[in-house]
Amino acid sequence: MDILELIKERKSIRCFKPDIPARELVLECLEAASWAPNPTSQQPWQFIVLTGDTLKKVCDVIQKNYAAAAAQKAQGEPEQPKNDITEILEKRKKDNFAEMMSFLQENNADMQAIGEGNFNFHRAPVAVLFGVWPCKDQNYLKSIVAAMQNFMLMATARGMGTCWANAVSICQDAIKKCLNLHEELILVDGVAVGYPVADEPVNKIPRHRLAVEEVTIWHN
Repeated sequence: MDILELIKERKSIRCFKPDIPARELVLECLEAASWAPNPTSQQPWQFIVLTGDTLKKVCDVIQKNYAAAAAQKAQGEPEQPKNDITEILEKRKKDNFAEMMSFLQENNADMQAIGEGNFNFHRAPVAVLFGVWPCKDQNYLKSIVAAMQNFMLMATARGMGTCWANAVSICQDAIKKCLNLHEELILVDGVAVGYPVADEPVNKIPRHRLAVEEVTIWHN
């Protein structure tokens, strides 16, 4: 498959089969992640694979701690500026959400299950936490996101589905305590992994992107 076709094929999967992908397949995706660009080749990442009872335990931790952790995080964030650009971005977000909700309702999707999926990796049989060790500069954060992208693209190439789970970063203190992880390790986010249920509406949400000309500026 052409690389651009693969990139376009990748999408967020929110309903998974119970089948657990082979360990070798997950390792292959992590191998792809480990080849992500990272300045000075410090390779500051830590990958944590969750399955079985440990995955269920982490899901319970997220469900119990998310509301309080999200409220605390919001208090520490600066107020968002109000200008033309932020208004444009907010409109894109609202329009996209409205389109998604309309599609799901028209297709009788289980809205409660979809909402709960934000806290339990959408019941995927595997979840991978992407941690990173702080380095001298901020490049370590850029590196781990590139690793996540590589992982998700390789999973797509191998017939699996993924979904980015940002509840991990919000609840990371509780998760690190649960898994006895080093306090200095930063859990940037998690990824749900498994085989998609093909006929579920939540896996068929229409996707589109702005024409690249709309978001590109040329300077000659």
